[in-house]
Amino acid sequence: MNNEDFSWAYIHGYYYPKFLIMIKNMLWDERYEFLKAIYNDKNKDNLWEERSENPIQDMMEYVARKEYFHFFCMGFTVFEDGRYIVHEQIRELIWRYNNNH
Repeated sequence: MNNEDFSWAYIHGYYYPKFLIMIKNMLWDERYEFLKAIYNDKNKDNLWEERSENPIQDMMEYVARKEYFHFFCMGFTVFEDGRYIVHEQIRELIWRYNNNH
């Protein structure tokens, strides 16, 4: 296993369960803003587009198709040498998890 793969394995095992607990405990309007921020930061040339009068429902449908892991992975940048950067929103979320559990 190379360093990048090792980091992804660690990230998935350490961060993802906490991410899921916290994200599923958010109200949908808060969850929408959180996921939209992660999406937009990863896709600067193709920002989240509100396509209907109910963008939260649209996001719910997108999450149902893609699952939360899709957004979770957008929140990390992992380099070949194994170093990684955690998105500010996810850092805050994990900090809140650690302080409440």
